[in-house]
Amino acid sequence: MTVLKAIHDVTRFHCGTAVLDTWLQTTARQHQQHGASRTFVLVDEADPAEIIGYFSLAIRSMTPREAIPVAMMKKLPSNVPGFTLARLAVAQRHQRRGFGALLLVAAMKRVKAVAAEVGGFALFADAKEAQGTQFYQQYGFTPLPDDPLTMLLPIADIPH
Repeated sequence: MTVLKAIHDVTRFHCGTAVLDTWLQTTARQHQQHGASRTFVLVDEADPAEIIGYFSLAIRSMTPREAIPVAMMKKLPSNVPGFTLARLAVAQRHQRRGFGALLLVAAMKRVKAVAAEVGGFALFADAKEAQGTQFYQQYGFTPLPDDPLTMLLPIADIPH
């Protein structure tokens, strides 16, 4: 796993969801240069330019406490700090081989390490479609009551 660099050929990446392909190809590097997010790629060892999958992390704007599921609200500040898993995708030809889980676990570990240094309540995942929410729910994420495509996992629930 490495940070997205010039060597990585984003034009060859196709996951089957146009918005995720386009974002990687046109926006990821810009966001990285401006400090808006960081994109991490899993590459093919035989062809380091080929991206197998990627995820993008960012600091999340404070989320109003009222948006959090009631069962998690206790003792939270009025604005809840956290991190966003803004994008996660696996190239079509590498799907259904465990790479999505590998990427998600890597993102969760990275967030847990940063949160240990600076704090934060949750990792939020912005699913692009309903199918994505099912994937995140397998790993303990809960949908926000008013926005079911936005999922939340308390950092305390991320395994070590």
